[in-house]
Formats: sequence, structure tokens, C-alpha cells
Amino acid sequence: MGDISRKGRGCERGGSKDKSRTRHNKGGRVGLRFGGGRTALLEELGRVEAEPSNRNRRAEISRVHGELNKGYNKGGRVGLKKGGDKNWIQDVNKSIKARGTKGKCTPITKPGCTGRAKALAKTFKKMAKKRKAA
Repeated sequence: MGDISRKGRGCERGGSKDKSRTRHNKGGRVGLRFGGGRTALLEELGRVEAEPSNRNRRAEISRVHGELNKGYNKGGRVGLKKGGDKNWIQDVNKSIKARGTKGKCTPITKPGCTGRAKALAKTFKKMAKKRKAA
């Protein structure tokens, strides 16, 4: 009988044409066996929830829950995906202009304003508020 680490597809990524991504041997684990941002927060949550409750502990539990829900670790901001475009908003504006859909969500309660369009409208609104405050 063969070794268990040889079974399965493993952690192979990318095709033969795509050399930019890393390729790993089949089977086994890659990188951290146990640990990392989310795992650390989950362990911290377990530790804190096991302790006797008082005001400070409840506040700490609340903080850890908040970080887990937001995808934060150590209070940092979740950044762009690798290869993400930091100038995405310019592309969106260009697309809106090309399609002639400016004002689709004005007001935001309009029946045609749903899903992603509504989320984008909220983002624009937030950015405009920030710009006007500055």
C-alpha cells in the first residue's frame, strides 16, 4: 500500500502555460500546517470565551468576533487581491459613460437599482461624502 501523501490531487496550482503561479508536489500540506490569521483568531476566541466572564473579557470577545467577521487580523485593513487594480473606479466610470447608465440609481430606491449597482451607488455616495468633507 502506498504512502497516504501520494493520494489525491494535492495542492497543484496553475496550468503548464501559467508559470507565474507556484506549483507544488501532489499530496501533503503546503505552508502552515496549523496557524495563520484566521486560525489564530479562532484559537484566541476559544481561549477568551473559556475564561470567567467580566466586562473586559466580554469586550475582548466582542473585538475578536468583529475581527473574524470583517476578515481582519491584528486590526489591519483587508487590502486588494493580488493582481487587483487600485484604479478600478476609473474603469467603472468609463464603463458607465460608455453604456449611458449614469443616474441609474438616483435615487437609490429606484426599482431598477438592485444588487451590484446599488452597492456601487453606495460606494460612490460614500466617496462623494468624504470628498465634500475634505
